[in-house]
Amino acid sequence: MSYHKVKNGKLVPAGRMQVLVDSFYVRNEPAIIRVLDATTRFFVKMRARPVLWLLSRLMGMVLPTGEVVTTERAVSFIDAISVLDKTEITVGPCMCQKAFGKRNGTYMKDIAILHGAESHKMASPEYHDLRPEEAKDLLGRLHVEGLVPTFYSCLRSGGWMYAICNCESKICFPFRAHKAAGAVIHRGPDVVTLSSEDCTGCGMCVERCHFGANALVDGASQVNSAKCYGCGLCVSTCAGQARRMVNRVGYTRRYYPIDLVGKVSA
Repeated sequence: MSYHKVKNGKLVPAGRMQVLVDSFYVRNEPAIIRVLDATTRFFVKMRARPVLWLLSRLMGMVLPTGEVVTTERAVSFIDAISVLDKTEITVGPCMCQKAFGKRNGTYMKDIAILHGAESHKMASPEYHDLRPEEAKDLLGRLHVEGLVPTFYSCLRSGGWMYAICNCESKICFPFRAHKAAGAVIHRGPDVVTLSSEDCTGCGMCVERCHFGANALVDGASQVNSAKCYGCGLCVSTCAGQARRMVNRVGYTRRYYPIDLVGKVSA
């Protein structure tokens, strides 16, 4: 079976070497996460944030970085590869929970896609195939749980996109590294907009947001659009239905194959 990658808005076969390289990384990912976490903690303790800033950008040229999307966009991607008959989807353990020996919510939530599906199965017997409907059902349950769908890629290349991680801000190393140094997780194609007159002041938006984009001021919600990464978690739990996602102005595609999904949907 030929496994695929995204290139110029299309799915094309991925080379065997690409699969092997990705498999090598996955096999060693828990150890790599622990080393990077210890390094980050050391420089934070030393208050050497300029060093962290530099390291995050240098390592981000090779190691995985992510782009946040809404659950709806993640589901649309699954639909797209289903239509194209490229249902290369597997699921395995959260690598951060595995690396740190901690558990928080769903453990089997690392959704590997395209060439990443093969490389993850080669690297670990814990990964097993998912049908598209199972993948979409899992994404829906993880959304309810309050997790952020994030498309991850190596080498800062959409062609090396390999997984949809479902992240949170407590255990997830990329989230914590991004908070310390930036340049690890990137804003997606959407941003939330708020109708203030419909806000009930329930505060669920503040509770659900991992990025600190929402706040209650005098009993009403306010949004800092600059802090919104576009996950949409606050929209689905807004008691007054005062929120919706809109296209982010000035968005440039990073990893999420918005052109591929758009073509297939059309």
